[in-house]
Amino acid sequence: MKKNRLLLLLLAATPIFNACSDDDTDPVVPSASEKERIVVVCEGLMGMNNSTVAVISDSVVTNNWFGRVNGTELGDTGNDIVMAGDTVMAIAVNGSNLIQYVGLSGCAIGATEEIPNVRRMALGGKYLYATSYANDGYVAKIDLATYAVMDTCNVGYEPEGIVYHEGLLYVCNTGGYAYLGSHGYESTVSVVDAETMKEVKRIETGCVNLCGQVSANGKYMCVGASGDYYLEPASTVVVDMESGDCKSFDFPATLSVAYGDKFYTIGTSYDANWVPVVSSHVISTTSLSAVEGLGEYAAAEESLSEIGAPYGAYVSPVDGTLYIGDARDYKSNGFVYAFGKDGSEKGKWEIEGVNPGHIISFGGK
Repeated sequence: MKKNRLLLLLLAATPIFNACSDDDTDPVVPSASEKERIVVVCEGLMGMNNSTVAVISDSVVTNNWFGRVNGTELGDTGNDIVMAGDTVMAIAVNGSNLIQYVGLSGCAIGATEEIPNVRRMALGGKYLYATSYANDGYVAKIDLATYAVMDTCNVGYEPEGIVYHEGLLYVCNTGGYAYLGSHGYESTVSVVDAETMKEVKRIETGCVNLCGQVSANGKYMCVGASGDYYLEPASTVVVDMESGDCKSFDFPATLSVAYGDKFYTIGTSYDANWVPVVSSHVISTTSLSAVEGLGEYAAAEESLSEIGAPYGAYVSPVDGTLYIGDARDYKSNGFVYAFGKDGSEKGKWEIEGVNPGHIISFGGK
C-alpha cells in the first residue's frame, strides 16, 4: 500500500505537540543517570479512554506519570511502548489511533495521528515502524525527525509483532478477525525491505494466529501462535530471520522475552472448561531446544500460580531483572512483579491502572 492509499486518512504531517503542565517535575523519580526507570503502560479497557503510564524507580511507584506531567490522559488502549532513540519513548495508543512520543521527563513532545488501529512498533535507525489492522493490514514507516508517515507496505491480515533486523522488517500476521468470516487465520511472517517498503517474501511458519508478544535474540525471533481457539492448539515459533527456517514447540508463548542466549516464555491456554492454564519454558538459541520452567528465575516460576493473569513481560538490560505485569481480573488495578536472575523475588507493586501489559526501561547504565 503506497502513500496514495492513505489519502482517505488524515494526512497531517506536522507533529502534534501536547503542552506539559506547569508542574512537569517528578520529585519521586530520580534522574535517568542515577537510577533505572521501569516504565509500565497499562492498556486500560477498550473504549474507556483510561490508559495510564506508571514509573517504578528504586522500588518507588509514580502512578499516572503521563497524566501528572501533561495534564491530560494518554488515550484509549495503550498497545505498545518502545524506545524511539536515546531520549524519546513511543507509545502506540490503539483505540485513539495515534503514536504518542514522550520525553524522559514524561512530557509529550509529538504525535503521529495517521495510523488507524495501530498495534506494535519497532525501531530501525532514524525510522519507527508500526503495524496496523487498517486497509487489510499494513506497516507504516515514520520519520522520527518529523513524526510523519513516509511510506507504507501491505502485509498479511491483522499484523501484530514486528522486528527490525539488518535492514528488514519481520512482521507477524495473525488473521485475528478470521471469526468474522472474511478470511482465515494467518500463519506467515511477512519480510519487508525497510528502505523500499516492499514485501520481499513471506515465511510460512506452519502455526496460525501469530499474536503473542514478540522477542528477538540475535538472528532469532520468538512469537506465540494462539491457534484458532478450537481445533488448532496454541504453540510457539522460533524463526531464523536470516535463513527463514522455523522451529515450532507445542506450548503457548503469550509472553516472550530474550536475555543472554535464551528466550523465556510464559503461555496461557485454556482447558475444555475454559479454565486458564499457565505454563513457562526456556528456549536455548544455541540448541533450539526447550525445557519447562523459567530456569534461573525460579521465584517467577513459583509465583505464576499467584499471578492471576500474566499480561506483560520484560527483562532489564541493566541487571537482568525479569518484570511481569499481572492483569488480575482485567478490570482492577494490576500488579508488577520483579524477579532476580539469582532466583529471588525482588519486588511487587500495585499499579493504579488496568491491564499492565507493556514495559520498557531507561537509565541506570
